Formats: sequence, structure tokens, C-alpha cells
Amino acid sequence: MPVRTDDLLVLCPLTVEAVSVRLGLRGGRVVRAGMRARRGSAVRSALRRLPGVPVAVVGVAGALSEGARPGDLVVPDVVRSSRGEYHCSSAATLVAELRRGRRKRCTVHTGELVQSDRVVRRLEATPSDAVALDLESALLLYLADDGRAVVVLRAVADTPERPLLSPATLPGGVAALAALRASGPALRSWATTVARVKNDSNDSVVNDSVVKEVRHP
Repeated sequence: MPVRTDDLLVLCPLTVEAVSVRLGLRGGRVVRAGMRARRGSAVRSALRRLPGVPVAVVGVAGALSEGARPGDLVVPDVVRSSRGEYHCSSAATLVAELRRGRRKRCTVHTGELVQSDRVVRRLEATPSDAVALDLESALLLYLADDGRAVVVLRAVADTPERPLLSPATLPGGVAALAALRASGPALRSWATTVARVKNDSNDSVVNDSVVKEVRHP
């Protein structure tokens, strides 16, 4: 069944993230997934009601790379966790949309995002080549791994230069939420593009879904 090119399902861990995205998106469906994807039943229900609709996992994150600032955006092409890796093949499409129009001056970081199994109090203590860290992206990609187009967008709230839960966290969080709100048009353009490609092309030729690689000890 062809997917409407204006459909989009956004999964946000926290309420403040969901509200910010909803204000900027002006359309689509935003579902609060809960920290560590604890509201998995709500996510699964939305996925069942919207089969084939592109999914964006959206929220804030901590930067691991030097030079990243609060409010910068992270669009990973690889999401890694202790269970394995997910490759998001349509990440470049979202990056291009973010760099157009009103968001053309925003800083977008690409590369690898790592999902932590616990809250990290200081980001610089996390050994990784990844550009950012969060708590949910891999879990939500696992739930949405049914062949539909999926992408991850995170806004930087914390950086390696300062501890988490410090007084500097508040302005960083405000900048990150503002960046998520401003990214709404780009998310809709991404969904339109990947849905159109999927409708016009054979799935054996074009596949914008995630590809999982299982990590063995």
C-alpha cells in the first residue's frame, strides 16, 4: 500500500521534547516513548496504526565530540548499543533538509551515536568515537525495525566540557529544545522525500529502513 507523502511518526522520549517537536512540526503524529523507551506499548500501538509511515526518533543528547555546542544537531548514520548497530540509510537526506531554508546556518554533526545503558554524569568519561550519547535511540529503532524509513535526530544539551546536571544544563537544554522545534519543517520534508522514493521505487532497489548488525562479545 502506498504511503502518503505527508505522513510522519515522531518518537520522543520526554514530554518536553514531544511538546517542542509538536510545536514546530505542525502535522504528523508525535508519541512520547518515555525515558529508556518505557512507554514501549504506546510506541508499538502507534506503529500498528500507521504501517509503513516514516519514523523519526527525536530528542536531546549529550555531545561526545569536542567543539559541539548546545543547540547543535546530531543526525547519526550509525546508532550503536551493547546489543548491536543500526545503520540509518536516509540520514543524509535529513541532513540536506536541515541545511536548507531557515536551518541552513545550523551546525549538524554526523557519524555514530552511542546508546548508554545508564545515565552518565560526565560525558568526557565515556570512551567512544561517537559524536553523541543518549539513552533510547537503539531501543526505539529496534521497535520500529519493520522495513519503514527511519532516522534519528538529536539536539545537543550537554557537552564534554561540563558535568551533567550542573547549573549550565538548563540553558543547554533550552537551546536544544529550541533547535528541535525549529527542525519541524526539515523533518516533514524528509518524510515527504523518503515516502515519495519508496512509492516510486521498487523496495529491492531503494531501502531507507534501518539495517541491524548484531554485536557479539
